[in-house]
Amino acid sequence: MKSMRTFLFLLLCLLQPVTVWALGVQSSTVDLKDINNYWAKQPIEKITAIGLMIPFEDNTFRPNQPVSCMESITSIMDGAGYAAQIKKMKSLKNRPATAYVAPINQKYVDFAVQQNYLPGSMLKNFRYDRPISRGELAVLLAKALYLKAPAEDTIFKDNDSIPKDYLPAVQAVHELKVMSGFPDGTFRANGSVTRGQLAAILSKLYDQGWIYLDAKKKVSGWIAGTTEGKNGIDVQVSSLKGIQKVVANASCKAYWQGRPMNLNQCINYRIEGILDSKRRLAYVELVDRRNFSPVQREVYASYLRHAEGEPFILTVKDLMNEEVDYPIAWDAETSDEKSKSKTNKDLLKKLKSGQFLKLGLTSGGTVKALTILDVKNISGEIDRINRALYLEEKGKGSSKKYVPDHFYGWDAGRIVDKEGDDTSDPDEKDKVKIFYIGEPFYERVLEIQVLERVD
Repeated sequence: MKSMRTFLFLLLCLLQPVTVWALGVQSSTVDLKDINNYWAKQPIEKITAIGLMIPFEDNTFRPNQPVSCMESITSIMDGAGYAAQIKKMKSLKNRPATAYVAPINQKYVDFAVQQNYLPGSMLKNFRYDRPISRGELAVLLAKALYLKAPAEDTIFKDNDSIPKDYLPAVQAVHELKVMSGFPDGTFRANGSVTRGQLAAILSKLYDQGWIYLDAKKKVSGWIAGTTEGKNGIDVQVSSLKGIQKVVANASCKAYWQGRPMNLNQCINYRIEGILDSKRRLAYVELVDRRNFSPVQREVYASYLRHAEGEPFILTVKDLMNEEVDYPIAWDAETSDEKSKSKTNKDLLKKLKSGQFLKLGLTSGGTVKALTILDVKNISGEIDRINRALYLEEKGKGSSKKYVPDHFYGWDAGRIVDKEGDDTSDPDEKDKVKIFYIGEPFYERVLEIQVLERVD
């Protein structure tokens, strides 16, 4: 009897996709043989790259095969970000018999039952391997993702056939446009769901931000270059946070507005990429093209803060001592004068309050270039002011290092007190601290701090 149970278990493993048998998610890195002409080819490739649905061992996806209750539970629990929590659940010894038995991944079922995520019809005479219905899937999605029904209901022609306790979930997924009705105005809550349809639903949820994916599995920026490497295509991805070099796996798919692209054709495209379990690029969505808007003017300012988002916002204090917000282009070039390099890794993390920057702005006021300036400073007492501001000469000693003692165009800089507030122009005998950039004899004043005034 025991050997028969073992045989049935192994047979079931062969008949089901791998994802049912794995805790957590594992991304797919194979070319699928049976989806080339399928309407949901791109969503399937995206979702298999994420790892929410895994192909069969013969490298097929079987998109027209009905989705089982078990596969729906595992895919949606993983997609909602519960995999780690489920993995930590303790398996109880000598536990009482449960009415909701699964041959494997029992913890997924237990968790979903505990959280009340499963619809009533699935719990009644529970069978993990039977096809899930559209109504049941709607309930599972709405409960696991905590979706709320819209204020105004959509009336389907077959509303009477939808269980009343399922209607809020049906309305919620319809409002999100992840499960729409059919052209004839029906929802068909009792109809089955295919694997291809589930992949399309999960893909839409991912695009809308409802699906969890570890940040370590994502890569974003614009493709600055590609080269043929030993292990595949080496892709250089540039962003405001630096340069990241990744290898694309052999089956990596790239899409631009629904059209497949060769990775070597994707240079200067902004991407949202997904990495597989080996941290190789498995899927690429091209979201924008570089427009190469030229820099029209340069602005000097000091850094205050930034807010990441769409767009990325940089807040600075300009040389008029006024706070200004600038959007930063996603393909802006960044550099640090001290390191003499472009696109330093995590350059924005190096920014400190008060640090001086040079911003290259487009005609629309977007930052296209950002440079951390190599700023020098000198303190002293003002000797006189005419065409230039002269400091009292100090004993030169034996030092051969050049130190400026006068500054032309000094009034183009910001003039503040010790607290950084606006103040009147300095005068003779005032003690000041001058922040400047530039080559010797061509210094540019950015700020003059008046430290002490002579009455």
